[in-house]
Amino acid sequence: MDGWPTTIEELISEQKRIAMLSFSNWEKPSKPFVCAAVFICYGQPKSGPGKKFDQGWVAAIALFPDGQVKTFAISERAFFDYIPGLLALRDGPLLEKAVVGLNLRPELLFVNATSRDHPHRAGLALHLGYKLDIPTVGITRKPLIAKGALPGKNRGDRSELRIGNETVAFWLRTQENKAPLVVHPGYRLDWETAIEIVLRYTLKYRTPEPLRLARKAARLCRAGFVRSAL
Repeated sequence: MDGWPTTIEELISEQKRIAMLSFSNWEKPSKPFVCAAVFICYGQPKSGPGKKFDQGWVAAIALFPDGQVKTFAISERAFFDYIPGLLALRDGPLLEKAVVGLNLRPELLFVNATSRDHPHRAGLALHLGYKLDIPTVGITRKPLIAKGALPGKNRGDRSELRIGNETVAFWLRTQENKAPLVVHPGYRLDWETAIEIVLRYTLKYRTPEPLRLARKAARLCRAGFVRSAL
């Protein structure tokens, strides 16, 4: 499937297909590399979940080894209602467009979405990475359906999140005594590498720096302080 699914049935079928595929593990470059992130936000929520045609603001950023940042931001309407587990219908095309708009190929992409912690084991972090053929790691504040005890309170403490007997994600404490994040190894990322990368980019803040910058840019775009691409 070249484009994004446009119906619930198409998406579920594609998620199940992707979940069954085998991918080679990403080999971390020996030299510093470009890391990117993409984030989408919407207007202030009304009562109930998000709806089709909600205005969305999406920002993708590329963080270079020397600290320079490249940003691409767009504002478009959502393609679908918000339905847990079917986020690709709503956000997938917009996220892809923002990443492509950077006009470069990062080594790694942070996504505010799940991967194997998903009813069909193929959340948007995995789906987007597969679509772009860019290794991904998903970051969320809480699991989607997986269960597991919270980790210790020290930076680097982690604990498994499981669906049944399958480990699908990890709680990770990125800052001492601050709430942990859920790390979702995505496309071509094993769990050890995913955790290593997340800790590398959380030396100062709880959220990995590329994703923090993308979130900030999307919100500034929403507020009118960053001009979106037409």
